[in-house]
Amino acid sequence: MANSNSQITGHGLATLDTATIPPALSEESPLRFRKVDNIEYRLGGTNTKRKLVMLELKEQVPEVPLDWYFKYILPPLPDGIDTKKIVALLKKSKAIKNNSWAGIPEHPRDDSRHEDDVYAGLENVFERIVDAAKTQIPGLEQKSALKLTPHAKATSERDSTTMPDGHLTSIDEAVRLSRSGEEPSLYQVWNSHEFKKGNERVWDIMNQCVSQVVYDMQQIMALDPCRRFTFGTSIMNRSFRLWFCSRGAFFTAEPFDFISEPEKLVRVFLAFAFASRTDAGWDPSMSFILPASPTEKRQYRIRVGDKTYITVKMLSDHAADSPIGRGTRVWLVIDEAGPPDCYYVLKDVWVDNGRETEDEIRSNLLKDVELKCGPDACATVKKHLLTPIAFEKLLIGTNVDDTSQVIMRGGSLPKTLRHLKLFVPQQSRSTTRSQVSTRQNPVDAVFSGTSARYLPVGDPVQNGPQVTSRYHYRIVFQEYATTMYDEKNLGNALRALADVTDALRWIHKSQWVHRDISSGNVYWYDCGAVGLQGSNRGLLGDLEFAKVRKPASTHEVRTGTFNFMASEVIAGRYLFLPAEDSYDDPEQIPTSSIDRPPFAFNPLHDIESIWWILVYLLYFNDDKEHIADLELATARAQKALVLFTQILDRAMFLQTSRQLTVEGTSLSPSFRFVINTLRAIAVKLHTAFRDSEAKISVIEETAFDIHEYVVKALRLPCNNPQVNSIELVRVSRPQKRKIDEAESGNENSSNKRTKK
Repeated sequence: MANSNSQITGHGLATLDTATIPPALSEESPLRFRKVDNIEYRLGGTNTKRKLVMLELKEQVPEVPLDWYFKYILPPLPDGIDTKKIVALLKKSKAIKNNSWAGIPEHPRDDSRHEDDVYAGLENVFERIVDAAKTQIPGLEQKSALKLTPHAKATSERDSTTMPDGHLTSIDEAVRLSRSGEEPSLYQVWNSHEFKKGNERVWDIMNQCVSQVVYDMQQIMALDPCRRFTFGTSIMNRSFRLWFCSRGAFFTAEPFDFISEPEKLVRVFLAFAFASRTDAGWDPSMSFILPASPTEKRQYRIRVGDKTYITVKMLSDHAADSPIGRGTRVWLVIDEAGPPDCYYVLKDVWVDNGRETEDEIRSNLLKDVELKCGPDACATVKKHLLTPIAFEKLLIGTNVDDTSQVIMRGGSLPKTLRHLKLFVPQQSRSTTRSQVSTRQNPVDAVFSGTSARYLPVGDPVQNGPQVTSRYHYRIVFQEYATTMYDEKNLGNALRALADVTDALRWIHKSQWVHRDISSGNVYWYDCGAVGLQGSNRGLLGDLEFAKVRKPASTHEVRTGTFNFMASEVIAGRYLFLPAEDSYDDPEQIPTSSIDRPPFAFNPLHDIESIWWILVYLLYFNDDKEHIADLELATARAQKALVLFTQILDRAMFLQTSRQLTVEGTSLSPSFRFVINTLRAIAVKLHTAFRDSEAKISVIEETAFDIHEYVVKALRLPCNNPQVNSIELVRVSRPQKRKIDEAESGNENSSNKRTKK
């Protein structure tokens, strides 16, 4: 395998040099991989997860003016509330005295007590403010209360490790916590609070507090499907800072001095105390079903159109781990009014404004196939696409729920903003309580970064955080099928890939491309297994990024799932253009990149994704009857790690696959017949890429038509009884270990004073 500086020459073999692979081809084509969608995040301890969340946010967040935050983000105050008069009432009742709040020292940083004790009086402050508001306007219904639980981990179904110092929660939950002394539920956190006695000007104090509140909010958005957005609060000495996160934005507000500016604190606390659950971030079209016992999995009642569905189990939610993004979740569900054994699949997602819904894309695609290829072709494609039975753009009141017009109440971020840096924790070390009150950072003692706390005004780093307008959408599919990631029969997996490739033939002839084929959206549908009549078949889903191919004038936005993306799509350029020494006439050699066509997604890239699914299946599965020994498994794992993380090696693997053998791949000997298929498709793909890019100034589209060959190659092994009898079992990872194991052990301690 060539190293990162190697170049391969000759007709059809790209001059591959990682230095020439652009990180972004234009302002509209960022290639972005989620930092929280990998094994490091899944296996990592709290420190690792905090680090990856910071990286996911690109280590910075916009800082909005406080008045702007009050106008567009903070829940609205009840009608008739006069904050100035409430402050006067609080002074009269001695809730505010001696230049501070009762029970809170004027200068927390100078107090010798632990921060948990220093800020313990905030619960009483919240209650006194609410009581003053009720005195001003009798009959106000309080919806939330502040609870301080610095020593308790917020519980969740996925065993969250976040431990907020305090949080706003419902009145019922606050009463439960007071009576039972139990740990708080992450699903009941309205607004997470983190406290530090030190000033924001002290680097490690600032960074630790920020990393904690950001992680709290990310965990809420990742683990609670009922949450449309969430809030956070960080207090450092006298500095009170508000935070906000939705699927379209993550930002903070300018801090204020909550001791010398009591009216601002009154406004914040009252806004949350009397906020509706919808204004506090919950989805009114989804509700939690109380389980019969504490050990049962959480279930939800979800409305789509005029129907209500009950979740049976979660099928996929990893995309929700990213605090900003589509937040896709997929459940197995039943119709609340239907039979209990009739299953459907429900997808909940936030779609970029301006994009069509998945049901609209599917309808338009089928119309084009019928128009351009005929009714039989349309029937074939329809047979191999998931069938929607209900779909809806979600409403809040009478408006489509979206991250800008509804959640941010139509507010646009000011054009000139400071961007607060988020510093990434580099390492952790254990601490004692005596260290907690110092300037040491017990979770992450070292933070990277320069001495500047803010980026220049209005100057975020390249591809920095922006607000993305997205609308909330749900769709329910009729078929409950098995993804290629979960399929256990090798023969069925091959049939599914063949069926989907056959459907792609007509999709591509209609000038459409899918652009996001992966093991998670190619399915094997076994009708008998779900108690239905019909033919078993492969299915293709996730049409959100499918589009009509048009002549490209600029480089396209790149889409896809990295593990299954075509090498050219990842690189963002054509990799199979002729090498310069292959031209007979020197005048034919292109003088500049202007002579080259703009890069655009084409049908071969979809087919290469099908091929990568097969590669993935073979590298991450064993024949259950012939499990690989440790030596073979280790060699295979190392090869897989390279193939599914390194751009250069992926491209090289495809181009040199004509030499694929069982011995050379470290794959199970049981897969020998399928390796032949893998090799045959790779050679055909490589030839097609080479032929399509043979002319430097134009892409030859006649080379795209290799579908029949690929379908035949995929179906050929299915004639072999041995292949059909292979039961796949996920390979073990010899190098697998708990990341930050020591750290995780330390942080499981219930004594948060040593943790912080």
